Amino acid sequence: MGEAEDREELIALMHATRIAIWTKNYPAWAECFVHEPHMVRWGYLRGGGIFARRGWDDVSRRAKIYIEGEMPYDEAYAYQTTIENLILRIHGDMAWAIYDQQHPGHDFPDHVGPGLTREMRVFERHDGRWRIAVLAFLSNDASPSGTAMLLLNSDGKVMWTSASAAKRLEDDDDLVIRNGRLTVRNTACNRKLQNALRWAADLDNAFSSERGSVPIVLGAGEGLPTRVWWVVADSGAIYFLLDGQPMTDKRLDVAATIYGLSAGQKRLAGFIAEGLTLPDAARQMGISANTARTHLQRIYDKTGVHNQPALVRVLLSVGVNM
Repeated sequence: MGEAEDREELIALMHATRIAIWTKNYPAWAECFVHEPHMVRWGYLRGGGIFARRGWDDVSRRAKIYIEGEMPYDEAYAYQTTIENLILRIHGDMAWAIYDQQHPGHDFPDHVGPGLTREMRVFERHDGRWRIAVLAFLSNDASPSGTAMLLLNSDGKVMWTSASAAKRLEDDDDLVIRNGRLTVRNTACNRKLQNALRWAADLDNAFSSERGSVPIVLGAGEGLPTRVWWVVADSGAIYFLLDGQPMTDKRLDVAATIYGLSAGQKRLAGFIAEGLTLPDAARQMGISANTARTHLQRIYDKTGVHNQPALVRVLLSVGVNM
């Protein structure tokens, strides 16, 4: 077999593993791999972090459960995905490849995202057939279904928008996309967004990328709703979250410990960060407006700020690289 034939077979093998997963065909998937202890599967998912599986027995056990049981079916992912920027090297009975795999970017449970994965394969030829000995990937698709998020570059250009974010932006009075770039109508807040984007881009300038998140807080004035968005830097990608409530909750947990907030004070701060007015927060907590104002004043005393937008910024800026 010549190199052209080898190349054709290897590319077909890259597609075959994906098609088998997305059509829930475990036997076809298993045929693509070396069934030996040195076979490995490594990966990174934005929502779950890094994992490393060693040996065919462990990899196949986990894969069978997932493919035949938990794996959602999506024919678009199976057949509409493309392989781009392929580098493929073949030497004797071994070969390796790196490439970008671009999925359609559909939303399905826990994998909302732009659909781009960075892929790497090491191949071995066994009994005249190419099989995969090492499979590794990096994926930023791992957010809960319905997440309102955008993928941006360092200039704020929108590279991808989730379906939920696109719908919300249609009626958003504070956010607008001008000339393909996301901006905040409020000039001062827009400067904060641009600074956050530069900060996020800088995290990818070193030998290894860092990750982190910062809040963008828009305050309409004392007693009026406060809006919170998040800029998230992860593996060289920059995301803008319209509703980063889990991130907000995590920061509030840390801030409550640092500033010594009581349970009631922390709960009130959480409602304010969600955008509720003080009277609305009081109703949610089942307390009077006067009691809510007393809680708020004590939070001000502990944090050293004197208005709600500043309070939200202080509380959510704790642990900036979380």
